[in-house]
Amino acid sequence: MNPTKTISRRTMLRRSAGVAGSIVLAPVGFYPRIAEAGAGNKAMLHYQDSPNNGQKCVDCTAFKPGPESASDTGTCKVIGGPVSPNGWCMAFSRR
Repeated sequence: MNPTKTISRRTMLRRSAGVAGSIVLAPVGFYPRIAEAGAGNKAMLHYQDSPNNGQKCVDCTAFKPGPESASDTGTCKVIGGPVSPNGWCMAFSRR
């Protein structure tokens, strides 16, 4: 018979915390790559240059206005490139 190896509660909790932390932090490394995709993200998120049911980029949390004013082309943190303030995509999140 093989003797079974027992692990302490402390060891089990440490290992569980390590696994849980890895699962939570794993996607963080992918976000910069998603933002680099740019035009691919526009297609994936069904971006359009016109509002959708009153929702538009200028009212979204991911929209950064252009240098002159909110009516200028801005950038989007999700799409990772230039977008119209009157545009819309599936990632819309009201401010």
